Amino acid sequence: MIMPDQEIKVPDRIYTWVDVDAHLAALAAAGRWPEWLQECDAFWDGLEVTIDPQASPQEATAWLGDVFGVSSTTLHEGETVLKLDDVPGHPSARLLPISVRRRELETPRREPRWRERRIVRSLGEPLPHPEIPFPGNVRIAAMHSFKGGVGRTLHGVALADAIAQRGERVLLVDADLEAPGITWMFRAQGRRVDFGYEDFLALLHSSDDGRPDDAVRLGAAYLPNQRIDNVIVMPTRRSLLDIAPPRLEPTDLLTPDRSIYYLTESLAELAERLGARTVLIDLRAGSSELAAPILLDPRIQRIFVTTVSDQSLYGTLRTIQELGRRAPTRTDDPASVAVITQFREDGHRELAVSAATRLRDAISGTLEPNTQEGEDRTVDRDVTLEPIFSVFQDRLLALPASWEAVVDLVRRQQLAEPLAPLIEGLVVSKEPALTDQGPATEPSHVITGDNDVTRLRGVLSEFAGRLAYAETADDTDFLPTESLRKMLVSHRTEPPLCVVTGAKGSGKTFTQLQMCFRGTWPDYARDVGVDGVTLDALLAPVLVSKNLSESALERIGEIQRNASAFRDAAPATQLELRDLIDQALRTQSTNVQWRRVWLTCMARALGIDASPEDVERKLADFASTNMRIFLFDGLEDLLQDLLDSDVQRQALRVLLIDCLDWLRSLRGRPLGLVIFVRRDLVQSAIRQNYGQFFARYSDYELKWNHSEALRLALWVAQRSGAFPQHASEAAASVRNQDLSTALHPLWGEKMGSPKSREARSDGWFLAALSDFNEQIQARDIVTFLKESAALSVEDRNWPARLLTPAAMRKALVQCSLDKIRAITEESPQVGDLLRRLDDLPSDKKRIPFSPETVDLSSQQLEVLAGNGVVFREEDQYWIPEIFRHGLSFKATGRPKILAIANLVRQRNNLD
Repeated sequence: MIMPDQEIKVPDRIYTWVDVDAHLAALAAAGRWPEWLQECDAFWDGLEVTIDPQASPQEATAWLGDVFGVSSTTLHEGETVLKLDDVPGHPSARLLPISVRRRELETPRREPRWRERRIVRSLGEPLPHPEIPFPGNVRIAAMHSFKGGVGRTLHGVALADAIAQRGERVLLVDADLEAPGITWMFRAQGRRVDFGYEDFLALLHSSDDGRPDDAVRLGAAYLPNQRIDNVIVMPTRRSLLDIAPPRLEPTDLLTPDRSIYYLTESLAELAERLGARTVLIDLRAGSSELAAPILLDPRIQRIFVTTVSDQSLYGTLRTIQELGRRAPTRTDDPASVAVITQFREDGHRELAVSAATRLRDAISGTLEPNTQEGEDRTVDRDVTLEPIFSVFQDRLLALPASWEAVVDLVRRQQLAEPLAPLIEGLVVSKEPALTDQGPATEPSHVITGDNDVTRLRGVLSEFAGRLAYAETADDTDFLPTESLRKMLVSHRTEPPLCVVTGAKGSGKTFTQLQMCFRGTWPDYARDVGVDGVTLDALLAPVLVSKNLSESALERIGEIQRNASAFRDAAPATQLELRDLIDQALRTQSTNVQWRRVWLTCMARALGIDASPEDVERKLADFASTNMRIFLFDGLEDLLQDLLDSDVQRQALRVLLIDCLDWLRSLRGRPLGLVIFVRRDLVQSAIRQNYGQFFARYSDYELKWNHSEALRLALWVAQRSGAFPQHASEAAASVRNQDLSTALHPLWGEKMGSPKSREARSDGWFLAALSDFNEQIQARDIVTFLKESAALSVEDRNWPARLLTPAAMRKALVQCSLDKIRAITEESPQVGDLLRRLDDLPSDKKRIPFSPETVDLSSQQLEVLAGNGVVFREEDQYWIPEIFRHGLSFKATGRPKILAIANLVRQRNNLD
């Protein structure tokens, strides 16, 4: 396999005509033939060279002498010959006669083979591209590996099963004619095989009219009997007793009366007849002609499975590069995908990231460039090309025999989880075809008309803008998340005593407000969707964010009055409670004294006239006949110097530990306490054993995983009124695997038309907003929706979606700036380091970078790494997109950003 830009040297050894043939073919593939040379045909008895009628035989002989080495051609008994290598030190008597003929040569037919039969000039050109797509919008994917034993078949089964679980019918073909794997699983299930891949090949071969009618008709008659759930299995052959090599190979179908893509087009017709919109083919490993006619069809989605071992990786890279030369894909063809398997995240991380980069670079060589000048498409490119990581799992070493047992193991080990991007791509889209500029026809679920879509985009932007800052959001609707459910599920019968941590913008204030607005624990549980809650307790806000709107503060005051201990008791105001804490911060207090200050705040929030001296007795008396759940937020407003103040750290530490312990000591635990606080403040206050502290409350942490981030985007779009109410079910009830499709009316299937090579919109969104700690904040999501919708208002090219691709890309810049501003407010130390990066001259703002380039110490870079701002790989550092744009760093080469982020996600999934 030779790429055009490779240097082709004179062969070290020429033993036989086979070496001659191979060298001439390599020169042709590299475009190194002179214009007058038409064809070369080497065999054991001679080399025949065909040249243009105007060229001279002497010129041909001279050229052969150049490319095969000095004095490699000579005259022998009046005949021009090529010298073959002999025993060193002996004059060669091994000669290959050369004959040169001049004539016009018809354009030869090119065929999808690894080793083409005729060595002609056109070997340096790609195979002819298919003229039409597969019939019935059928999508075909082929699993290939250069080495066996890398998990190709197992991942193929996982992929087929996952697509089938989406409700799609899959035709799964075992095309490994020498070492079938799926066939053995199917037969071990006790299923009878009436129709196999060899039968299909034989019927196609016997067709004399270039049509697959017989093969399709018979296959459609018998294959439904080989269906397991939604997977129709086409084993290699009917009998496993026959272990002889196949009688027919796919290349036997390449006759002049048939299309060179006869096999793949016939498989598509068969799938359409069976009602299967997806065909998945498990190919023979290696550079086998058994796989060539399928791999060399650019309409096939090529899925390359490899480990990080050098042999497997190098062979895969060369295969991809050769496919890029022979059968490059066009804009509407599916992109190749690499799956990296059998590596341990803890020991092979650097190898895996390096392998991902090399594979991404190789795959990019099969793509046509699609970037407009001046447009930063780093996220698009990485999402489209990023390999998939499937880490090593011990339980997959020894596979059971039967299909059902293998599928059960695959499901239990969640092998399909990392394959989600592939699954989304192979499930046939319900969205109408779009042009590169926009939709060709309007989908029925979107309101048509420029005025309508313009208005709806404005509605979405305005609503998301109100949600971006919880302090100004008076809306009483919210999206239940897994952390909220866990809190309620764990406290159905007794009040919660817990700490809810989260980064700035994760939704702490918004969550506290939604709790307050419900008034009671059962009402809150009802709206979260948790049943069986028997605890009937009022919710009592103590401290709230001082930046709340006036209307929100009025509602909080009403809720405090409803929760007060006595009808005529007036709860303390927020100002009075803050004054109490400010006064305590100016004195030296013991932990016990601070505990009583916080308890006094709780008592006075209920209208109990208590002081630090008698608060414990009065709260205990109240709790003997009453239940309440106290809510704290806005602590960062009171403790603004926490990083530098021992007193403030002590105050927070006592609230988080001592107060909760005192409330736990009350008989029957009648009083609950939920504290919303930034994670970095907790870490500063609890410097010893903070890991154990976080672990205790980890279930309630406000972390937005990828599914919840997509669900929030869907909820905001629906709740704004801009999203068609009948386009999908409510966001909270959409299954995780259906979220991508449910979001199509918001941002389409891809950042372009569904058949384009652009990134999938949901994958782009997640990659753009994630940091290197795999964190996405709620505020970043709603800010992105606000900015994207506003920038989409004047765009007339995409009436089929609310957010246009160009607007989404532009919005990322503002989101990045807001993210940097937020983390600066949250952590002044991190903010100072970000300012230093931002102040660098433009020629130093390149990723990856070294510590010397940015003048930061290893300790300072570790601080940034701990906050997800940078990631170290060997001696270089990377910045995620959510920070890169705001800092104006440029990506040089092809970044490893997503490779690193995906490894982080893989590790989190397996923990």
